[in-house]
Amino acid sequence: MNRPLAIALLSGALAACGSTPPIHHYTLGPLPPAPAAAPAAGGASLVVGPVGVPAAIDRLHIVRQQGAARAEVSDEHRWAAPLKTEIARRVALEVARRSAYGRAVAWPQASVADPDLSLPIDVQRFEADGFERVTLEAVWTLRKGGRDVASRRFAATEPIQAPGWEGLAAAHGRLVDALAADIVAALPARP
Repeated sequence: MNRPLAIALLSGALAACGSTPPIHHYTLGPLPPAPAAAPAAGGASLVVGPVGVPAAIDRLHIVRQQGAARAEVSDEHRWAAPLKTEIARRVALEVARRSAYGRAVAWPQASVADPDLSLPIDVQRFEADGFERVTLEAVWTLRKGGRDVASRRFAATEPIQAPGWEGLAAAHGRLVDALAADIVAALPARP
């Protein structure tokens, strides 16, 4: 074999070994349509967070359960931002859209120095069971001036409607929207 041909073949083989699959990033999906009677932009203030998530999912890589004791951590499919950040942001947006708390923001923030209420959320389980369903279990607490005003445990399961990673991300988003609706239903009408 001549030298230039051997170098070309070797270069091609090395290039093939070095290629990596593309990385896809996901959010919790599009927001649902705004309610017909959306509240005014002002209103009471609420800080959503901090949000705690289990260490197994506290990463950018999307994790799916594959049986009772095995989890798949995807290298190619990742969250666009840390999941706890995405949850806080989405809940804050939904609370602002659906309640009198028009100044709801995600923690950590600097725009509301002394909020009317704070809303820490402890996510205890947020699991994708293959491409079948996603389950969310969380405990949230409304606090005013360091005193608990309301607290609930939320648990729901959402089927993945479209097979694949986008459908999985959208199911996560629908569950966070359901969590936000649960919180909105418990918010005091006036802080």
